[in-house]
Amino acid sequence: MTRAPGNASAFDGSGQVWFKVHQISAVTDGGSSITWPDNGAGLTQVASTFGGAQFYISCGQINVTGGGGGTPGPLVSIPGVYTGYEPSILINIYSPIPANYTQPGPAVWTG
Repeated sequence: MTRAPGNASAFDGSGQVWFKVHQISAVTDGGSSITWPDNGAGLTQVASTFGGAQFYISCGQINVTGGGGGTPGPLVSIPGVYTGYEPSILINIYSPIPANYTQPGPAVWTG
């Protein structure tokens, strides 16, 4: 997320203004289990080489409530927060199959 100025339609989102508010693990979605196919059918991730990672972007509608007096952080730039060489981006998901996964990017802002 980021704080847009009064005229949000003119805001281009540049600079160190973005912060993370939530993340899900690679194997769970809000507490619901996701079962990956044993043979990897349908998975096209080739992240074991630089530039091979595929990011599946999604968005959601949120309702921000409260006073808004916090100072979000850490702040990052998009693009710029990732180099593509992070261990959690440059990863072989097939062999050996990772037992653990750490999300790339900044820490989640806890308010």
